[in-house]
Amino acid sequence: MLDCNETLIPMDPGTRLTKINKGTMVNSTEYRSLIGCLRYLLLTRPDLRTKDYGITYKHNGGNKIHGFSDSSYGVNTQEGKGTTGIIFYYGESPISWNTQKQATVALSSCESEFIAATAAATQALWLKRLLSKLTHSQEEKITIQVDNKSAIALMKNPVFHGRSKHIDTKYHFIRECIEREDIQVEFVSREYQKADILTKALPKIRFLTMRQLIGLKELPSSVCD
Repeated sequence: MLDCNETLIPMDPGTRLTKINKGTMVNSTEYRSLIGCLRYLLLTRPDLRTKDYGITYKHNGGNKIHGFSDSSYGVNTQEGKGTTGIIFYYGESPISWNTQKQATVALSSCESEFIAATAAATQALWLKRLLSKLTHSQEEKITIQVDNKSAIALMKNPVFHGRSKHIDTKYHFIRECIEREDIQVEFVSREYQKADILTKALPKIRFLTMRQLIGLKELPSSVCD
């Protein structure tokens, strides 16, 4: 690989992933082993391509949990399903992040964001209970930031109207969380939506900007080695 052409982004933004039904079968055991290794890396490093970038945790960075929820609406998938991206912070440092294909096909970007925010709400409640047990204190409601105003309005509307009655009932769980004041949802502009990097392939400038924004920094060589 010494003579290869280096790239600064993990995937071309124009890439479309398609499922191939025909072809040579692979060793299923080896495949599962490789996927397991990749999943472990993703759970410990937001960017698994770079050895010299990592997260720094500050003891004076604050003790509040807050998160970001984002989705891509039918991007890079053959099935038309969106991708959910979630990232949570404790103070200034990321402590939990997740990327996954949505289980159902959304009919609009608003619905896709609504589904993603519901997944973020369940993670927020778990983190809230965990922090309460670790610190023996009552954690205040957690803020989740979303970059879609229509989705936020849908989350705060307790009435099932024409725009939401077709959405699976389980996704309306986030409304109960807001009513109980376990979480609150706020708007954040797309420019500062930190979960954006977890939902789709980004152009080089956007990718490098977002990588820095989520808290990944170049570490001293002594730390990386």
